[in-house]
Amino acid sequence: MPEYSQIQTYIKCDQTNIKEIMHDFINVLHDCGIKDAGIVSTFLRLEWEMDEEGSMYVSEGEDTKELMMDGHLLHIRPFVMGWTSKSIKELQQSWLEVSLLFWTEEIVQSSYDYVLREEHRSMIWKVISAFSHLPNHSGVYFTNEAADGRPWEALMQNDLDDIWMFDAAIINKGNMNYDQVIDKAIFFSKLQENELFIARRETWIKEPW
Repeated sequence: MPEYSQIQTYIKCDQTNIKEIMHDFINVLHDCGIKDAGIVSTFLRLEWEMDEEGSMYVSEGEDTKELMMDGHLLHIRPFVMGWTSKSIKELQQSWLEVSLLFWTEEIVQSSYDYVLREEHRSMIWKVISAFSHLPNHSGVYFTNEAADGRPWEALMQNDLDDIWMFDAAIINKGNMNYDQVIDKAIFFSKLQENELFIARRETWIKEPW
């Protein structure tokens, strides 16, 4: 199995608004240059369902496709998953994780340092920015496989250590108080209107915005 890096955000969601969120997600994918008909059809059909134990769940996006992005052929996997208090007891309501996964080996210089390849940095930041246009999101995070999901889980669990487990983030105003004390030796940062841009120095080398 390849190792993945992911751009991910989380949106409060249930059976009443999942269709609207999926339309927004498809629009974001289009903005990123992903217009594959199979992907569009898969996510437009998505619904919350009931599992055998009576809990609502949703998950889709198990297939990785080789797609052209910003002039490069990359293995990419759009993915969504529902999260409820059954998975994370601190949740007061259900959330939908909306993600775009990349094969890590294709976007980094080396598995030893995980520095992003220069030719992919602007594209990845463009996708992060596109995800930030989704309404009512929790913030957008760019994470590696070890940190997958941890910043958002930490936010839900009030774990002030793990909220920094990302290589880049766009934090919206509602969550910005968690990230006001930034270690300048570790992260680039920029406050722009109602959003805070953050990027790990050793991953990006220079500011991506």
